[in-house]
Amino acid sequence: MSQQDYDIVADAKKRVNAPYQRYFEQAKAASEAGKLRLVNEYVMQPYTGKGFELKKGQVVRYEMIEGAQTLDGFYMVKSRPMDEWADTFHSSSFGSHTFSEGFHYFSNSPWCRPLLTCIRDTVDNEKIRKLYGERAAHSYVLHNGSCSSAVYETLFGTVNANSCHINIAQAMLEIADEDVARRHIHPASFMHFQIVAFDKIPTSLTYFSGRDVIEVGDFVELLAHEDLLVALSPCPLGDQHDMTSIENCTCYPVRIAIYEGEDGPLE
Repeated sequence: MSQQDYDIVADAKKRVNAPYQRYFEQAKAASEAGKLRLVNEYVMQPYTGKGFELKKGQVVRYEMIEGAQTLDGFYMVKSRPMDEWADTFHSSSFGSHTFSEGFHYFSNSPWCRPLLTCIRDTVDNEKIRKLYGERAAHSYVLHNGSCSSAVYETLFGTVNANSCHINIAQAMLEIADEDVARRHIHPASFMHFQIVAFDKIPTSLTYFSGRDVIEVGDFVELLAHEDLLVALSPCPLGDQHDMTSIENCTCYPVRIAIYEGEDGPLE
């Protein structure tokens, strides 16, 4: 084995993720067979966060309905939202920075357990890699944060621009309370439908347009392993096609649908 292929924690990752493999396979099979029952649905408009509950064993689908739209999401355990949440560091440590089906959202310390699993991703990830390189993807995590008004003021000179920071706080106020929103003043988000590649040296991100890759009707589905509170933001970068200014970014609404198995929860 070459040094390039060597991963000292590869076996440990497989062992940690293995207990949840069957839930992933069962939920994916039920979704593909059309054996999910719609429980609730929302249409999230641009520049507005959305908060909602997701029960253990339910599946949430994020669906593109008019065009490519970047999403940032934050996930808290309902019984202790100020203490346990999906953590990007643990998730990338036991998974990867870019991800697709089979990826688990691990919670923070001291729990460090899967809270969700990505069970379906209909975006053409092969096309993304063909166009933008082997390190390109649309779902990814950074170790911390999301876009903020401060970032856009620094980049574009636009003061008090809409941002995922603002939208996620709004979503938390909708589903929880001010104490929870203040506790997670700028949480680490999980991103979908945002074409990126960790391809720079030193390691950094390159951003690409989603307009030529992400299609209307594309969706990502996540299976919940615990009762959760979800705070979701449609990123004001939208489809990332024109980022010469924040005003030139094109944004679209997103369908949020919650499902259960035909015979009840999938876990």
